Amino acid sequence: MWEEMPRAPDDAVYHVDAPLIGDRLEITVIEPFPGARTSGRKFPALYLLDPAGTLDIVVGTKRLFDIFSQGALPLTYIVGIGYADTDIEGRRFRDFTPTDAPLPAGIEVRLPFGLGGASRYLETIKTVVLPQLESFYPLDPEKRALLGYSLSGRFVAYVLFANPDLFARYLAISPSLWWDNASVFRDEEAWADAHSDLPAKVLFVVGDAEESPGGGWRNSVPESAVAGLKQVSHLRALVDRLTNRSYPSLSLEMALVPGGRHITVFPAAVGVGLVGLFGL
Repeated sequence: MWEEMPRAPDDAVYHVDAPLIGDRLEITVIEPFPGARTSGRKFPALYLLDPAGTLDIVVGTKRLFDIFSQGALPLTYIVGIGYADTDIEGRRFRDFTPTDAPLPAGIEVRLPFGLGGASRYLETIKTVVLPQLESFYPLDPEKRALLGYSLSGRFVAYVLFANPDLFARYLAISPSLWWDNASVFRDEEAWADAHSDLPAKVLFVVGDAEESPGGGWRNSVPESAVAGLKQVSHLRALVDRLTNRSYPSLSLEMALVPGGRHITVFPAAVGVGLVGLFGL
């Protein structure tokens, strides 16, 4: 006999007005275990961008690790920062790009919301999202982590050089460092010119086949355009620059996923990334 049973809710979803970007966000909060909120202890929080396509992968991977890692990774809240509206693509380009710049040849995207809104989006996270969540939930503000993939990975790199102490850990998976003629290098140089340290733990993960033929896999971007984005080359160059700065408080790693292409790399990269950020 089959009997349908009610599912115990293990998450919460909030819709939040974000006046700085003129939009409404959807915030999803996943507890590390039922009752964590009233357990009398504080937890790290992993803030996940692009949750519409990535939240289930991250939550499932973390739960698998929690079962089998014997406590090697800390119990962690996972917070998805997404959009209340299902029209996501244009909003991603508005919020994750730090500058208003032409799209590279071969990339065609509908842009009804404009470009270059990363500073406003960062301010929204800083002043609207984090304070409220940390007043609702037992989240340790000294143990925040930020995860982004592709275009939101570019936003992670933007935050790293704009406000690095906002998060303790940064995970950028296959970040779109090509944006605006690789403006990330200008961001990095501006930080280096004004500072002698970069206090953060940073992990970059990319597929080693992203610049090979078929590197975009079933992506809508033409093959010629994918090669020109230089996903791996830009990342290697950025890591080399940061390594050569010898910042005393920067913990920096880059990992390659064998055979990983831009669309296929994320699940494996999450496993590598969670262990790199919280484990080893």
